Amino acid sequence: MANYSHAGDHNILQNVSPLTTFLKLTSLGFIIGVGVVGNLLISILLVKDKSLHRAPYYFLLDLCASDILRSAICFPFVFTSVKNGSAWTYGTLTCKVIAFLGVLSCFHTAFMLFCFPFCKICIYPCHWVAKC
Repeated sequence: MANYSHAGDHNILQNVSPLTTFLKLTSLGFIIGVGVVGNLLISILLVKDKSLHRAPYYFLLDLCASDILRSAICFPFVFTSVKNGSAWTYGTLTCKVIAFLGVLSCFHTAFMLFCFPFCKICIYPCHWVAKC
């Protein structure tokens, strides 16, 4: 997605071959589909299986929910932007909100990946000591 603010020079962004656009749209569609369906299936498994109702799996469920939201909310805007020749047609506020949600999702994922080993060491220390 191009960060381009001059509306008068819009034709510069339109010089992309149709094959490149098709490949980008196909890849993004595949990423959106696999992201939503795969994380949804993992979430259903984590909710239905009672043996997985423990702290480490709650972190995984949270990561799945975050990835589903990012795939369902942020990626369609990117998809439409690529389809329109990398032109953002939704306005400044929507651009800032979608960019914020994308960055928030990345930081959220990094924080959850930090919390997982912290939980394993601090909540279940007897489990680690018994293996030593």
